[in-house]
Amino acid sequence: MTFYLIFFGMSEYTQIERILRIIQILSSGTCLTTASLVRRFDERVPIRTLQRDLNKIASSGIPVRSRKTRSNENEWYLDSDFRSFIPQTLGLNEYLAAHMLKENLKIFRNTEFSDEIDSLLEKIEQIVPEDVFLETEESDPENLFENYTAGLFDYSGYDETISQIINGILHQRKCLVSYYSVYEDVTKNFYVEPRRMVYFRGGLYVIIYIRRFEKFRMLAIQRIKHFEVLDEGHPDKPNFDPALFWKNKFGLFSADPHHVNIEFSASARMHIEGRHWHPSQTFSEGKKGSLILGMDVGLSPELTSWIFSWNEYAIVLEPPELIDRISQKIKKLSKLYPAT
Repeated sequence: MTFYLIFFGMSEYTQIERILRIIQILSSGTCLTTASLVRRFDERVPIRTLQRDLNKIASSGIPVRSRKTRSNENEWYLDSDFRSFIPQTLGLNEYLAAHMLKENLKIFRNTEFSDEIDSLLEKIEQIVPEDVFLETEESDPENLFENYTAGLFDYSGYDETISQIINGILHQRKCLVSYYSVYEDVTKNFYVEPRRMVYFRGGLYVIIYIRRFEKFRMLAIQRIKHFEVLDEGHPDKPNFDPALFWKNKFGLFSADPHHVNIEFSASARMHIEGRHWHPSQTFSEGKKGSLILGMDVGLSPELTSWIFSWNEYAIVLEPPELIDRISQKIKKLSKLYPAT
């Protein structure tokens, strides 16, 4: 930000400062007359000086063109093919969006990627025009947005694993992974093809393809004991299809799909309606202002836990298998918490 205060907050400009500023403005696709350019410099630079600057830019090989406007003024613009070679400036909303994105990347806090994110933001700030900076200098853009997520896993110490996973995905390499299975209480070694990283409810996961079983699976990064990228590549096929992968899931667990109808009371309706719960979701009217949410999903433990989180405000209407699971769960809980 200091760069712009020095260059464009001064009462006088050197030629190089003026030329850089003119190229910056034209690179955004703006067309300028010399009169409008004078106003851009707060009328501190004579019009003839700016005309010489424009001619200097054109003579240096940068394709700055001019044409006559209806009022017979010279209007200057930059060839669209050349604009891609010049860093684009950012508007206020784009600048604020960068800070919002940084806040959404809290999952990488305490890892080397946290420093990389800060470095990226610093580079972004170098191409923010001075008018955007002046608009935000009295308040810190980082105070704009807060992502509150309970249960974030601390990935400090997982830098090498995360870097290896990213390397394997980008270069399409076969990898050897050592993974701890909670259910079997054992660490297994197997070959995988990493395809995509996933953030879900405070944790990082990697979607892998196991060619031996012809299956896509998901691994929790904190349960990876060792991840090694091999020199051997892997075929492009099968393609990873996100829509197909998540189609029947309500969370991370896979299960055979069932059509599920859940009725939410009128008092809970406002918390359900208008939110995206699943790609297959439908809403319909229930009795006495209630809302029925329909989905085609697997009957996973995550679905059951989510239904329980709504307490008496949610009633499963179908399928019978899910109703039975809920009933069995209630019986087990009643033994743990007997009425007094």
